[in-house]
Amino acid sequence: MNKKTNIIRMILLSISLILLLNIVACAKKNDSSSSASKENDKQENADNNTEDSEDPGDSEDKDSKPTDSNQTQDDTRQANKNVKDTSTDLMADVKAQDVQPDSDLPKADFMQKFSVEMLQNLVKDSEENVLFSPLSIYYALGMTQNAAANNTLQQMTDVLHSDPATLNQYLFSYNSLLQQQDEKVKLNLANSIWFNEEKADRIQVKPDFLQTNADYYSAALRELKFDDAAKDIINAWVNQNTNEMIPEIIDKIPEDAVMYLINALAFEGEWQVKYEEEDIEQGYFYPSENTYQEVQMMNSEENYYLADEYAQGFLKPYKNPRYAFMAILPNYDVKLSDYIKNLDADAFTKLLDSVSEEPVLVGIPQFKTEYSTELSENLKALGMTDAFDADYSDFSNGFDSINPILISRILHKTFLEVDAEGTKAAAATAVEMKEETAIEIPEEKTVYLTNPFLYFIIDTELQVPIFVGQMLEIDDVEVVAF
Repeated sequence: MNKKTNIIRMILLSISLILLLNIVACAKKNDSSSSASKENDKQENADNNTEDSEDPGDSEDKDSKPTDSNQTQDDTRQANKNVKDTSTDLMADVKAQDVQPDSDLPKADFMQKFSVEMLQNLVKDSEENVLFSPLSIYYALGMTQNAAANNTLQQMTDVLHSDPATLNQYLFSYNSLLQQQDEKVKLNLANSIWFNEEKADRIQVKPDFLQTNADYYSAALRELKFDDAAKDIINAWVNQNTNEMIPEIIDKIPEDAVMYLINALAFEGEWQVKYEEEDIEQGYFYPSENTYQEVQMMNSEENYYLADEYAQGFLKPYKNPRYAFMAILPNYDVKLSDYIKNLDADAFTKLLDSVSEEPVLVGIPQFKTEYSTELSENLKALGMTDAFDADYSDFSNGFDSINPILISRILHKTFLEVDAEGTKAAAATAVEMKEETAIEIPEEKTVYLTNPFLYFIIDTELQVPIFVGQMLEIDDVEVVAF
């Protein structure tokens, strides 16, 4: 196993899109058998007790996923460069007040709890890969929470596990920390608010709401007519603030849309220790007991091991060791779905706190995955119901409106790629609103990710989960039946 200094680049691209402003005019919510040696090899890999996999051989039963063309996204990126921003900056005369960041932030226990709850909700009854960005979701919902009042506010506070004042200060202080990072690992955040000028005669945005979001989120309010040109302008902003990793977040703007509150997040980092050519070899990933995939396995020795009764894992740090890739692999007799189902915030925190400095042999497959979902039902299931219901929603701390303001939809879209070059990640979260009228060390540990696993990009100092994912099978790689 080569132990020289390493770089991987995993291109981790996450679009977390939340559309949360909702003003509908009386509209209801629409909407073959294997050889014994092959089976033994598979089980040994899952037990993390083998270093080399035997070739599973050839099989006539094959399932493959078609690879999507990138031409459309390339065309969109090019088109974004030619978009002219015709919006009016309504914050030109609103200056951010002198808010001081906290110098000693506590660990993000509240965000860990939300991350576990959202993960469980997303993977429930799902048989697909999942990837989301809790941090991006927090910035978009944090801005939105500043408009909420009464029971709507209480429900958002309960789901986010933080009240507006506390959350505003934490997210502001965290963003301030990011200004101190070096060029080797960069996590950049940007926030914006977009208002439909055609609604200005019926809806007034309150100055205190704008001031708070300017002070704590550096969010400018831009006014423009919500048409196809507006869609292009908003997408161009997201494209620019995700370093062109997310060329498009909005496919269309509904006629009743009033406002978008958007967070864009981009992460780029080099590994602390790079992979040499001899560290990468052909290996196998086993999505199920009866299938396998040929992958490029990146092997290394890491120094941070973690484990609980049902799983083990590791941290692989970036050049700025504040950030790390963390993977959790359930034991051979534990399904990933069962592990996630029984996970809670306390257990997750204990797992993070269990990290010990000891050698661990690691194998990470190169992979790429995309994920897209609408999160409103997930947030309702967590207890945030009033914000989506015209009869109960209360966003009066942000708006004076003839008709109720409510959350229309919460779109979340992500993309992630892991390869031998390094890691890039992006997330965009847009909130659309509309109007409603009516252990001990016996020997060196091994953790080879050859079976479904859980993974994170995490701030190791404050335990902030920046990205959270479930990998069930490697996208765009042939699935072969035994």
